[in-house]
Amino acid sequence: MTRWISAGVVAMLLSATALSGSSGEPPPTLHGRTHAAWVDVLRPEKEQSRWLEIPWLSSFGEGLQAASRQEMPLLLWVMNGHPLGCT
Repeated sequence: MTRWISAGVVAMLLSATALSGSSGEPPPTLHGRTHAAWVDVLRPEKEQSRWLEIPWLSSFGEGLQAASRQEMPLLLWVMNGHPLGCT
């Protein structure tokens, strides 16, 4: 629980820092008139979303077949536990 709260506080501080910019002004509060400003700051930039352009396969069998056809290695990423390390 403490990790989630800490992560939330860090996220809020980073958002506030990004919104304040170099002017040192406090970030706007979230309401109907400032929603667009918050969306612009929080939305990932194109460079940060390039991984979405990769044609990922969700089936290990499909990956094996594609790797065999293309004579390329296959990366199998396996994970055990919570993705944020909160186990």
